[in-house]
Amino acid sequence: MRRRPNLIAWLVLTFPLLAAVGCQRAPSPETQAQLSQLDSVTAQRDSLFSEVAQNARLMNELGEELGKVEGLQQADSSAVESPISESHENLVSKVRQITTRLADSEKRLAESRRQLRRMTGQADSLKQRVAQLESQVGDFEAMIEGQKTTVASLTERLEAVEATNIALRDTIGTMADTISTLATQANTAYYVVGTEKELVDRGLLVKEGGARVLFIFGKAGQTLAPARELDPSQFTPIDLRTMTEIPLPDSTAKYKIASRQNLAYLATPIDGRNTIQGSLRISEPQEFWHSSKFLIVVRS
Repeated sequence: MRRRPNLIAWLVLTFPLLAAVGCQRAPSPETQAQLSQLDSVTAQRDSLFSEVAQNARLMNELGEELGKVEGLQQADSSAVESPISESHENLVSKVRQITTRLADSEKRLAESRRQLRRMTGQADSLKQRVAQLESQVGDFEAMIEGQKTTVASLTERLEAVEATNIALRDTIGTMADTISTLATQANTAYYVVGTEKELVDRGLLVKEGGARVLFIFGKAGQTLAPARELDPSQFTPIDLRTMTEIPLPDSTAKYKIASRQNLAYLATPIDGRNTIQGSLRISEPQEFWHSSKFLIVVRS
């Protein structure tokens, strides 16, 4: 029974001391709020650091890909239609992705800066941490400005690549049209069918050689030959790659070729007088038309 007063007295003396110690260890609500804000800024810092690093890697990849595309343009203009176009679209997508990230990072940095500026009158124990975060925010702002400059440079290079693509496509289109035109011209042949008189009157055939014989009008032994200058408008044009049979007006009549084609490459039978009947079929077009692209068929 004598110990109770001593225990009660001890509790009375000790409790205020424990309470005081507890009060000293527990931060004030204001400090707790500032600590929470600092934790938020720190988390944003860590996230921004990851984004800035990822942007840097992506920009390095962009630079390498742009270098390949620029090299490909200089090395082989015929490759512009497919791989360069696909690469350009991919590069544009990546640049837009980085631009969006940078804009978001700027907004988050600005919010972090505002949060730090609102922390006035904080405890001395927090001042050092706030100053460190402010310095890091400044570093991030500088890095983002540098990355924006890099993105602007990459965009200029992309625009130059696109301008080159357009110029190359125009050049290739013109070349393709020219090649197509030349191919059409190279594979265009012409034919005409008529009587000897009709063809001579039209200036497509001329009579050559022969000798004058007494009491005979004209010259004996003359041969028919194509005129030296032939007008394509007097002929029917065909594509020798696709048209290997030329219809003759009268299937019962006989015709003779007066121009310089090689008759060995005809599929239509030829009689002893080198005349043909029915239709004119060609077995080897390139060889048949090699000597002349103008075919003159005379009806006997």
